[in-house]
Amino acid sequence: MTVNEGESLRLYQKALRYAESDPEVFLSTARRAAESILLDIAMQEAVGSKPTLESLLTVLTSKGLVPPKVVLAIRTIQNYGNFGSHALDGSGEEISADDVQPCLNALTQLAVWYGETSTSLAENEARQALAAVRRARGTTRLADSTLVVVKALLLGCGFENVLARRNHRVVAVQLPWSDHLVRDVAQRTLDLAIYNEQRLLRMLDEEELRSQVVPVGRVGYSMGGRNFYLLAARGGRWGMTTAEEFLADPAGAQIAVPKHSDMFANILAAFSTDEAGLTERGVSILDVPHHLGLELFHLNRDVLAVGGQNLRMHARDDDDYFELLNSDMLPHSAQARLRAAAANVLMANRSWLEELRVQPGELHRELMRGFHDIGSDDDRFEELVHDLVAHATFPQQSSPRSRERLVRHVLFESYRLGQP
Repeated sequence: MTVNEGESLRLYQKALRYAESDPEVFLSTARRAAESILLDIAMQEAVGSKPTLESLLTVLTSKGLVPPKVVLAIRTIQNYGNFGSHALDGSGEEISADDVQPCLNALTQLAVWYGETSTSLAENEARQALAAVRRARGTTRLADSTLVVVKALLLGCGFENVLARRNHRVVAVQLPWSDHLVRDVAQRTLDLAIYNEQRLLRMLDEEELRSQVVPVGRVGYSMGGRNFYLLAARGGRWGMTTAEEFLADPAGAQIAVPKHSDMFANILAAFSTDEAGLTERGVSILDVPHHLGLELFHLNRDVLAVGGQNLRMHARDDDDYFELLNSDMLPHSAQARLRAAAANVLMANRSWLEELRVQPGELHRELMRGFHDIGSDDDRFEELVHDLVAHATFPQQSSPRSRERLVRHVLFESYRLGQP
């Protein structure tokens, strides 16, 4: 059964927008968002229940599908929702933005857990799909992706043509961006994949992986290595602060970022520290779901936001926000670390390379020659843009025009294709 994750995210975003301007509407929307999240989990796990918050929570908890701390967060949302319904009936006191802050925190905790759970379920489903694609003579299994940076390479390098010349056909399998890609190539459930170079090299310390996985060659840097930024509201605490002042004294900063992400790793690289070091400097992390937009600032207008390039492009169109800190404002040593962390590499199974009788360097040159030829062929470039707008991942609310603008921006920053 197909679930409606987009509806849960939409309700969460709507709740954030009302948290300050209309707390009573926030409370009712928060409860609806919680119900939608639990219903999605129930559908993903094929659990039957009445579509009410109490019934869903009772059934899912009894099956061990909701951890105790998340149950506590849901109960907080439920209690506040009940309180808000009395206020809407005219029988309660007026509710302020400060009054609903515990409910707002509980809703964000629930949304983060939901995102992690949904990602885990999606990855399990992808692994099952991969296992169903059996190895066959003359077939190359390539890891597919909907990330703009990676999808551009998969579409633009001409894998199908390059391998067809070696009597192989390509079977693309949609898989999440994770360490599993390295192990899939090692076990030869995949033959080829693109992944983060630093992460791959760390994993190749394991003899079992090193003997089976071959780095074919670097395929570029995500956003040219300049994908780090800290977004601030001009009307918030940091509105009059310079980058130099912030780096000298970031105490009291709260950074909203998905904690289990490369975006969080970039924060650590930018500050040249680890998570404990951030705490020592007075910086706290607010773990938030992926794919949030400027409604992040409804959590707290003093918050500093780190997100994907969609959020960055959106903020550049709004004078209320600015980049307090970005890669270009950091010391050269930090810039070098961020650039190195942004490098991606094509990896292959060693036995597959031997079967094709192709050297890694030869394969890499052939693929990258085809990719960079796009820069001198306007028709091919426009076709690539069209395909990425159609097949890459974007926030649900984004328009075709904003998607195209983002694609062109990412292609130029990452690969110097097209115009800035």
